[in-house]
Amino acid sequence: MKSKLFLATLVGLAGASHISIAADATWAAIGSLENNASPYCAGGTMPMPEWAWQTDGRVDLKGNTLAFTTASRAPNSSFTVDLKELQPDGSGRVASKDNKNRTFYVTLDPGSGARPFHVTYSYNACRRVYTPTS
Repeated sequence: MKSKLFLATLVGLAGASHISIAADATWAAIGSLENNASPYCAGGTMPMPEWAWQTDGRVDLKGNTLAFTTASRAPNSSFTVDLKELQPDGSGRVASKDNKNRTFYVTLDPGSGARPFHVTYSYNACRRVYTPTS
């Protein structure tokens, strides 16, 4: 009897580790440099347009994909990331590539649906926060 209960618990836990709590959602968001930091992050000498200005856009969370789209003409303002590597609570850091094959990272706090998230690039120390708007 104990072995059946143990086996049932083990099977249940194995299945739970793959549960995604990310619910499909769409919301407006503003992307800007965290703490209004200088676009010359980490002592750089040339501001990068994708980091220097506030970016208004829309977040679409569908299944395991998060897409931020904007009408901004600044390079790399719109992006899509695969969220399969997030923790079961919806938190974590995922990597993706931009249109120039450079790695960038999206970090989410626990939760689901509309919530802030952060984006950093491998080539600079700037950090952008994307905040839901009402």
